Amino acid sequence: MLEIRNVCKRFKGLQALQEVSITLQEGRIWSLIGPNGAGKTTLFNLITGVLPADSGEIEFLGTEITHWKPHEICRLGIARTYQQKNLFPNLSVYDNVAAGTLKEKLGERERRERVEEILKLIRLHDKRGEVVSSLPPLASKLVELGRALATAARLILLDELIGGLVPAETEEICAVIEALKGKGYTIFQIGHEMGPIMRTSDWIFVLDEGRKIAEGTPEQIRRNQAVHDVYLE
Repeated sequence: MLEIRNVCKRFKGLQALQEVSITLQEGRIWSLIGPNGAGKTTLFNLITGVLPADSGEIEFLGTEITHWKPHEICRLGIARTYQQKNLFPNLSVYDNVAAGTLKEKLGERERRERVEEILKLIRLHDKRGEVVSSLPPLASKLVELGRALATAARLILLDELIGGLVPAETEEICAVIEALKGKGYTIFQIGHEMGPIMRTSDWIFVLDEGRKIAEGTPEQIRRNQAVHDVYLE
């Protein structure tokens, strides 16, 4: 589904990514972990066209998108959430999610049905009329996820969606992510909290100082000494 081949990115004197190669297949939950500054969000920015790669190639569904613009990549089927809240604070939950449908020419009925279905999936149907600025952190994260889903994306990138929540909220958001997999979505997530990452992931990639140092199942990553040396301990 997504093929990243030998991607490099430098910011002046800092080599943020060095010859990173990653392959994702459809219908699974993939995770990207590593210390702060390892290059995780930079990689997401390259995939979504926010930043240009210095070298290497990125291919999605058989089409090379290395130098595409963000809106072109979104139309092809990749959507994302952000570490920092990136919502329309004075609009309702419904309108924020509906904003994700605007890349397509939809009839009002079709648009409404898509948004209502997503609101049920992310468990916010009862908050559909609430203004986003009044929501607690978990609901705000779910609204951003809902807006990404509303673009009809095939691949959803989640940047720290699981993080900064109390245990009950973490449990709820893990359940939503697992439900998305059950609906056929492909998820690629960045996370720091190992419990939720190990629970939800089918496969994990590990970055350190811009290099991929390991990949494998949660159990393989848990037993990988190199990963323990730079991250898990």
